[in-house]
Amino acid sequence: MKTELIVALDVSSGEEALHIVETLSGYVTWYKVGSILFTREGPSLIKALKDRGCKVFLDLKFFDIPNTVKGVCEGVAHLGVDMFTLHLLGGKEMSHAALEGVSLASHRPLALGVTILTSMNEDILKNELHIQESVENTVTHLVRQGLEVGIKGFVCSPHELCSLRSWIPEDTILVTPGIRLAGEASGDQKRVMTPKEAHQYGANYIVMGRSVYGAPNPIDVVKRILTEIA
Repeated sequence: MKTELIVALDVSSGEEALHIVETLSGYVTWYKVGSILFTREGPSLIKALKDRGCKVFLDLKFFDIPNTVKGVCEGVAHLGVDMFTLHLLGGKEMSHAALEGVSLASHRPLALGVTILTSMNEDILKNELHIQESVENTVTHLVRQGLEVGIKGFVCSPHELCSLRSWIPEDTILVTPGIRLAGEASGDQKRVMTPKEAHQYGANYIVMGRSVYGAPNPIDVVKRILTEIA
């Protein structure tokens, strides 16, 4: 299975983001724009990335009443992004509304359902959120509900990749954050894995940010990652 690298532009300005894109030009096609950068720069950054031939993964994790999510997903589709996220904890009606919103636009990006954040673990799930199911069972339940309403891609921890691949439709897209190079600190992520491991377990896309652009030589790091996921 092919695995592609998405570089997360987890920086605070468009200028920094575009510098990263220019540095990695010719090696990386996909870039993730999250809530901090999008809040600061807005749709103009999306346009700048698309003008440079980039594929854009907009990660805002929409979670609201169904009608609001329907409207915002239609708006996101008009931005021209290639993938975006909604949070499956919003329920089936909300997920269905998101797909309805996308269907109203001529350009239809892939809606990715977010399951359980990679910064969360069993202890947080049970003791803080009072969700007594295990992380794996909760992820499985959310993915099943997403598939029922037509969601065709999901964001999950690399630790859920193997179990999901054992039963989801073969063409389902899995995007995995929480990827770290061997020997690298995990930072604020709780459930991590190396690029090679994520590739072997069936990730279509891996998301890495600071590991790449924070390195002394980002291109060398990208080459190493691309070799691991080839």
